[in-house]
Amino acid sequence: LDGCGRVGGNLANPDLILHNGRIFPWADGRVRAEAVAVWNGRVTDIGSDRDILRLRARSVETVDLRQRVVIPGLSDSHIHLLGYGMLLRTLNLNGKGSIQEVQRAVARVARTRYPNSWVVGRGWDQEKLKERRFLDRNDLTQFGSHAVFLKRICGHVGVANRLALSFAGIGKDTPDPDGGEIVRDPATGEPTGLLKEKALELAESSIPRSEEEPRAALVDAARRLLRLGLPSLHCIIEDPQELRVLHSLKDQEKIPQSIYAILPLNLLDSAVSMGLATERGNGGFRVGGVKVYLDGSLGARTAALSEPYSDDPSSVGMLRMDAGQMDEVAEKASRSGFQLCIHAIGDRAVETAVMAVEKMEKSRVAKGLRHRIEHSSLTPLRLLARMRKCGIVASVQPRFIYSDNWAEQRLGSRRVHHLYPFRSMLRAGLFLAAGSDCPIEDPDPFEGVWSAVVRPGLASDERLTVGEALAAYTTGSAYASFSETEQGTLEPGKRADMAVLNADPFSCDPDALRKIRVVRTILGGKTVYH
Repeated sequence: LDGCGRVGGNLANPDLILHNGRIFPWADGRVRAEAVAVWNGRVTDIGSDRDILRLRARSVETVDLRQRVVIPGLSDSHIHLLGYGMLLRTLNLNGKGSIQEVQRAVARVARTRYPNSWVVGRGWDQEKLKERRFLDRNDLTQFGSHAVFLKRICGHVGVANRLALSFAGIGKDTPDPDGGEIVRDPATGEPTGLLKEKALELAESSIPRSEEEPRAALVDAARRLLRLGLPSLHCIIEDPQELRVLHSLKDQEKIPQSIYAILPLNLLDSAVSMGLATERGNGGFRVGGVKVYLDGSLGARTAALSEPYSDDPSSVGMLRMDAGQMDEVAEKASRSGFQLCIHAIGDRAVETAVMAVEKMEKSRVAKGLRHRIEHSSLTPLRLLARMRKCGIVASVQPRFIYSDNWAEQRLGSRRVHHLYPFRSMLRAGLFLAAGSDCPIEDPDPFEGVWSAVVRPGLASDERLTVGEALAAYTTGSAYASFSETEQGTLEPGKRADMAVLNADPFSCDPDALRKIRVVRTILGGKTVYH
């Protein structure tokens, strides 16, 4: 196919034709067409206006693109859909510049709540507070009549006030959970209110939540994501309620996107007993992989490093499970036919994940499961060949590059070179699947494309081209979810999922990439946002 060629031609009477456009069937930008024909939700032909418009019948819907750009529908390979929906409905602390600003925001919500009820928020970041420190319960003493629980933007650290700690049963004698920490006052041993990693679950499990609340939140979040050209989502599921509600909403056609549901580890046994495994192929709702948390975040200094943090030599972060436990989980999941989606940000965690998958590959248990490392943030180049050899997919979040403006301070000038090494990953032959990790980051894929292409604040030698970055949001994500025969490109026979853009990402200035907007989203041949 070239600018005047044609692919397809099996069906003479499409029900939708888009023409007079700049259509890129593959998001790498190397091939361009003028028109595309669709029948029954599938691409049938793609080529020149002259060839495709010949297929037009009386009943066909035609869309004049007016020279706008069309790319395959984008996919977010790592999104917390319920977390995003809840953030839209609860207290958003993102961008607060001081503890006093946080307190004012909490006070506004607390005034609308009954005594002894919860005030829940997310988004504070000590790096953006003028005090440059973590919050603790002393910052929340004025809210004694409400249980306040505020998660850091990364979701790996949170702060609870005295009433919230009481409701959660967290006191001086409460032991740290495996893979978590209840931060304590060194003088008294009393909890400071700061909870890390699995200790967060003690507070979160105490917060009451009706089923109607997540239903409304999930629908709201999915609708907003359609505006961003996202007809496919790899959803990180938090608990059984979310899984049940999301599946129900999909059955009721309240959520249009195809959903690849990545289950929490605590549902693995139940899923195995029900005979479930990672599902391949079509859209709709599919059970995907199993999420395993190996460490935390660089922002919270809970990512597991092999050497101490440069700005805190007393800490190397924390592994939420040791290598032996990781091996057991990998064995159980692989034997049951589940893809592993291993959260690993620090280099110690990434290497632990690689070793576990290598053992499965040697025993041939993991063959064809396309195990993933989610984030793979600090990845030494020496690990890349090993990742390629055992078929690991790097599920990355390019927008982290922009947000981690403190990266060199955390890691030092030597290690920061191995942070988000996307160019080296491609050179080593890895599949890159790109996502946002929303609500931690902005879900707009073009924020991610811009970050991967420009790499603000980091060395330029690991930059991607626009085509390579967009491929990670299309073909890469499709491969990571076993759906490359269904989506990721606009080849005949594949689902007619498309994003129509207001500007050409292949010819615009790199800094203008983050300003690109989706003006129409087409899912299965139907316009779901315009």
